[in-house]
Amino acid sequence: MGSSVLLFGAGPTGLCGGCRVVVAAPEGLKMDLAKSLEAGDEYVALSRQDPSAQFEKLKKENPYGFDIVVEATGSVKILEDSINYVRRGGKLVVYGVYNNEARVSWPPSKICNFSETYKFPAAIDYLDSGKVKVKGIVNKVFKLEEWEQCLESMRNKSAIKAAITFD
Repeated sequence: MGSSVLLFGAGPTGLCGGCRVVVAAPEGLKMDLAKSLEAGDEYVALSRQDPSAQFEKLKKENPYGFDIVVEATGSVKILEDSINYVRRGGKLVVYGVYNNEARVSWPPSKICNFSETYKFPAAIDYLDSGKVKVKGIVNKVFKLEEWEQCLESMRNKSAIKAAITFD
C-alpha cells in the first residue's frame, strides 16, 4: 500500500495491482484485459515499432521513478532499461522469462548506492545495537585546517577512512 508501481507487460500474473499502478504494454488482448480488470490507474500504450516516445513520456511524468518496477515482458531490451524507472531505494522485480543466453549490463551505481539517506536511521540502529563493529575503520583523524592532508591520506591509501573533526 502506498507504493507506485510501473508494470511493463500486461500478462495475467502481473495484473495483481498495487496502490498507484501504471501499466505499460502494447495495445491488444492483454492490455484490453488489464483495462477491463481495472488493474491500473494509468495505461501507456507502447508502440511495437518504436516505443521511445512513450518511454520518454513515462520518465518525464515520473522524474523520481517508481517504488516498484515489474519487468514481465521477457524482453531483454526492456529489462535492460527497466532499472532506469526505479526510484532510489526502490525495487526492480524481474518476472519475465528469458533464454539462458540473455544478459543485461547495469552500472553498479544503479544497483547499489551507499549514499541513500533513507537508510541512515537503520544504520544508526545497527551501530547502537553493538552488532556492527566499526573500531579501526576510521584510522586517521584531522582538524579542519588539515583538510589537504586528509585528502592526501585517502589518495595515497594510508587511511582506511579519514575523518575531519570540528572544534
